[in-house]
Amino acid sequence: MKYLNAFRDFITKIQPILLWLISLWFAYRLGYHGLQKLDPEGFWTNAFIKWGYPDWFRTLIGVFETLGALLLIIPKTRHLGGIILFVVMVGALITRITFGTSVDDALTIAFNAIIFLYLASSFKKSENK
Repeated sequence: MKYLNAFRDFITKIQPILLWLISLWFAYRLGYHGLQKLDPEGFWTNAFIKWGYPDWFRTLIGVFETLGALLLIIPKTRHLGGIILFVVMVGALITRITFGTSVDDALTIAFNAIIFLYLASSFKKSENK
């Protein structure tokens, strides 16, 4: 029990660092993909056309992804970034399931959505302390 309490104390102390690293990683990944969606000649243009979405919707999603990624980096806005990215990932999951995707792809998107929801709730809680 003594070791379990020591481990719990250690995790509690490093939690802000772990959450920061997770946020940076996802900010990089989603920011990169968001910027790619803003390229009218890129991969995502054809994908959105194939899925039947208008061009403005691809741009809107790219802006939301990029904005959400930037908000993850700022401590006071991380929860908002997590919420924005959660909504984007739920939409991505619905699109991918509707138009056919691999199980791995769907699971990755769902996992990302869960992480963003966790980040949104964790940072809001830590901000209130």
